[in-house]
Amino acid sequence: MNSFNNKKINEKKGSFLSKIIKFFIIFVIFFSGYHYINYNNFINESLISDDIIIEIKSGDNFSNLGNKIEELNNNYYKYYIKNNTPDFELQAGSYKLNSGSNINDIILSLNKPINDEISITILEGWNIYDIDEALNKKGLIDAGEYINYVTDKEKINALKEFFPFLGDIETLEGFLYPDTYMVSISPFKINNFVIKQLETFEIKVYEKILKNLDTKTITDLVNLASIVEKEERNNNEKPTVAGILKKRLNAGWMIGADITVCYPHKLTSEECKFSITKYLYDKNDYNTRQMVGLPKTPIGNPNFTTINATLNHKETPYWFYLHNVSSGKIYYAETNGEHEQNKVKYMK
Repeated sequence: MNSFNNKKINEKKGSFLSKIIKFFIIFVIFFSGYHYINYNNFINESLISDDIIIEIKSGDNFSNLGNKIEELNNNYYKYYIKNNTPDFELQAGSYKLNSGSNINDIILSLNKPINDEISITILEGWNIYDIDEALNKKGLIDAGEYINYVTDKEKINALKEFFPFLGDIETLEGFLYPDTYMVSISPFKINNFVIKQLETFEIKVYEKILKNLDTKTITDLVNLASIVEKEERNNNEKPTVAGILKKRLNAGWMIGADITVCYPHKLTSEECKFSITKYLYDKNDYNTRQMVGLPKTPIGNPNFTTINATLNHKETPYWFYLHNVSSGKIYYAETNGEHEQNKVKYMK
């Protein structure tokens, strides 16, 4: 009887052990298959969504490349590079990684540093936070480097010797002309880029329409134009909008431009779109919904058309305006009562 029971127990133990072994084998197969598929996807998939520039420094190697390229900061890359060691050493310099590159493309792109120029477009109305973000995304600077440079009082004072339109200012905001620039990427130098922007402002704006104005007038004009640039995108309407804001300013009214509320919070233009209502009632040196006068500094960088429209603004009987949310069309009003009626009619 005992012999029979022992046999049954041994059979159960053997059956249980067999199940564990089978489960383990299935798990290993599944685990291996899962990672095999993911690894192959990693090798073949596009890892770079936008063209970027990365800087390789002396001492960098393929093993720590994941610290520079986020998409390679994983175990699949470590396994890949361990089993596919490139037949060349990394050289210090700038490298361009093209949009759509997979891991093989990336490695090939790192074979030789580039020493040419790339184009970068600064859009109308962008502020220093937008520009800093754009340069950072291109791999040209660390986040915050551009902002620090264009707000450095010592550097601004040095630049005043070469650019007569720079007056008593604490930031270069407003004078960093929006345009498409060709910039050297090996290496990229912020000071050279900023000088290019100021030179462009001088050629395209100062020499044409501002040369006979004093620096205080220029600074105030650019400040107001930076608001007009963000308030009205239609060039045909800009002189009228500028005239309304100028009239409010001269009458001692609040300018009342919603777009000014974001600047003290150091937001990009895109971030501002979702933050206006949040900061609408903040009291500071920029919120023209809560203060009389111009903001402490310009809130962005206007182009020639907007600065010219502000300088040669249109006199009208209007004091108010609003935009239809859907169409973007602008509606003017002479009185607050008419303005409220327009809100009911067009802000839907």
